[in-house]
Amino acid sequence: MIAKLRSLFISSFRWRILINVTLSYIIATAVASIVDLGISLLKFIHISDNANLLLNYVITFGLFISIFFKLMNITLRYINSLNKTIQDVTLGDYDARCEIEYDDELGMLAANINALSNTLHEKEKEANILRENEQLAYEAERNAEKQKNDLITNVAHDLRTPLTSVIGYLDLIGSSDNLSHEDIINYAHIAYNKSLRLKSMMDDLFEFTKLDNAKIKMNLNIINLSELILQLTDEYTLLFQEHAIEPILSIKDHNLYVIGDGQLLARVFDNLFSNALKYGYDHSQLKVEVIGDEKTVTIKIMNEGDTISKEDLPYIFDKFYRADTARSTNAGGTGLGLAIAKNIVEMHKGQIFMTSHDHITTFIVQLPRHIKKEKMDKESQGTN
Repeated sequence: MIAKLRSLFISSFRWRILINVTLSYIIATAVASIVDLGISLLKFIHISDNANLLLNYVITFGLFISIFFKLMNITLRYINSLNKTIQDVTLGDYDARCEIEYDDELGMLAANINALSNTLHEKEKEANILRENEQLAYEAERNAEKQKNDLITNVAHDLRTPLTSVIGYLDLIGSSDNLSHEDIINYAHIAYNKSLRLKSMMDDLFEFTKLDNAKIKMNLNIINLSELILQLTDEYTLLFQEHAIEPILSIKDHNLYVIGDGQLLARVFDNLFSNALKYGYDHSQLKVEVIGDEKTVTIKIMNEGDTISKEDLPYIFDKFYRADTARSTNAGGTGLGLAIAKNIVEMHKGQIFMTSHDHITTFIVQLPRHIKKEKMDKESQGTN
């Protein structure tokens, strides 16, 4: 019964006012009647009927107003609470919330205030995200501008040195009348080698531009990665001997397949072998491991050389980044070989990592393994 009365009391603001009026009237009338009865019992007080009626009216009206205001103060305090919440939201406190105490128009107002606060809170979050995105876009634009400037600077620097040598030796051949035939052949050979270096650098730049802009179309086939590594190692035999580097291969499974572009994948490991020759120690070992698990084929290439600092490792695959500018320049590097390798590996949905400590540098390439071809080969061998 009490729950029903309370539900009726809070279900409508108009009902609540009517109930407040009714309760105030009943209580005021009852109290006034008691006062009137008390006066009538006091025989020494003589009041006329008109005066008694007026006094009864004044007492009833006063009690009615007092009781009505006290009952309405409960609602007014809630309205003040709603007003305070609105002010907080207006001042930017979008976490402010109203307690929904009534199931009436005021309750609906509180719910709408909460909904407005939630909406503004979400809008503020979206605005913050937009500001962050604008900041990221601004930083990306600045980074792109810096990369463009670095591109121009590095290309100009890389091309100027061999080009200056070519011009110098050709000018020496053309302007000097006292050169012997052997000197002319020697200088021409040097200029030719410098020209080849220029061509190699321009090829790297052109290839990286195609890869970086995703303009190259891959010729996908099923590639036996184990055999590819063996073939590339054989092709580098003379260069390994020239630098007194001993290649040590560890390939337990000679049938590890991936789906990819054979020429592009060969370029990846060609770049890594070249990097090992340029920056590795002579008279050392080059270890190559090919490992397969259920999902990936992993190739590790480990060479002995100067340890690369932890500060440089995160940027080693960035285009034109050089951990040691003087060393890279002397070795003829463009700063693009590792960036090209990373792009190709990512085009094949793989990953490439690098570690360096205690004079051991390790490149790790992981590519998705193609199991279906291996199963077909095993079934074919079983049939035979």
